[in-house]
Formats: sequence, structure tokens, C-alpha cells
Amino acid sequence: MTESAKIDGGSGLRERKRAATRAAITATARRFTARSGLAGFTIEALCEEVGISRRTFFNYFPSKEDAIIGHMLDDFPDEQLQAFLTGADKSSTAAGGVLSANLLQDLFEVTCSVAEHGDFDKAEVAELVAVIKVEPQLLLKMMGTAEGREAEFAALIAQREGLPADHPAAVMVTTLFGVISRKTSEKFFSESNTLSYRAIMSGYITAAQGLFSLPFTSTEGTP
Repeated sequence: MTESAKIDGGSGLRERKRAATRAAITATARRFTARSGLAGFTIEALCEEVGISRRTFFNYFPSKEDAIIGHMLDDFPDEQLQAFLTGADKSSTAAGGVLSANLLQDLFEVTCSVAEHGDFDKAEVAELVAVIKVEPQLLLKMMGTAEGREAEFAALIAQREGLPADHPAAVMVTTLFGVISRKTSEKFFSESNTLSYRAIMSGYITAAQGLFSLPFTSTEGTP
């Protein structure tokens, strides 16, 4: 499903098939890269594994690197994503009456659902991380797409909360929760980790809550 269709809650069969194909391409590209590195497989081999033509591959991604990175919205199960988008509790609000009071809890739940129900296990991620260390072009590609993925996430937050995408609250939720998610993943996939994804993320969220509960007075007003 395209980003716009998925954000708008489109449920057409054609769009669902597109989403499933794109997700399958990314999952296979990641798996192949973890096992053999970027140079260790061809696009033709990837297409054969997924069951698509080379032409179809390029309808979705311009390169193997782009296929490995994938699209942020493909990581979210449809059911959880739609529940998140429609789940804002506007009967009570936080952050000066702008954000729904259940936003943080819902962000936590939908993020953990991605980590817990993904088909890319810790061993495969560890292998992929090792590949990235010796594939600088892949790392640079991932860094270059971070801004685009953040914009996708901001659009989700803004839609759910009924805010413009550039609203300070939407921007800060995206930025801060993005940092928490990255730090959680780094620790979760480390060799020495024995904690669950939920436990790690809970710890970081609690630490952030402690920081932002400290007294602060703006001298410039609120934008």
C-alpha cells in the first residue's frame, strides 16, 4: 500500500497486494544481505525468491540498497496502525491541550508490536549490522533516508492528533520518540542484552519523563 493510501486508511485489494509485495521484497533483501552481503546476491535471485519479475522489482525500488531500507509504514501491521490512527482520546489531553493523553502509551504499544511480531529475528539483525559495518554505502544510504522516514512518522502523529505536520508538538513527538526507538533497538540487538524490547523501551521512556518533569520556564513564549 502506498504511504498516502495507508495513512488515509485505504483498504482496496490492489493496494493491499502492493503493500504485501513491497514488504516481501524488503524482508527478502534484508535476509539475503544478512547472509551474503550486498554483493552476495543479485536482483534476479531476489526476484526469484519473492516470485516477481525484475521489472516488478524496479516498480517498487530503484536499487538493492533501497529495498533493504524499505518503507517505514511497511513495518507497522495494518490492524495496529489503524487502531493507532483512530485511537486518540480527545476527552483528555496533555501538552497544553494539544496531544491526546493516551498518545505516549499508544506509541509504546504500536512500536512494541512491530518489534515483537516482525519476521526479522535478533540473529539476522546481528548479521545485518555486521554487514553494514563493511558496507559503507549502505550505511550512508540509511542515513540519507532517515529524514524521509521521520517525515512519514510525523505525518502519522499529525493525522492522529489532528495537527499540522509542522506543529511543534508533532515535531517533538516524532523526534523524541524516534531517539527512544533507536536507542531501544541498539540495546535490544546488542550481544550482551538479556532484556525484552518492552522492558528496554519502558526504561528509556521513564527516564525521558523524569527529565521533562523538571521545572522549566520559557523566556520566549510558545511558538
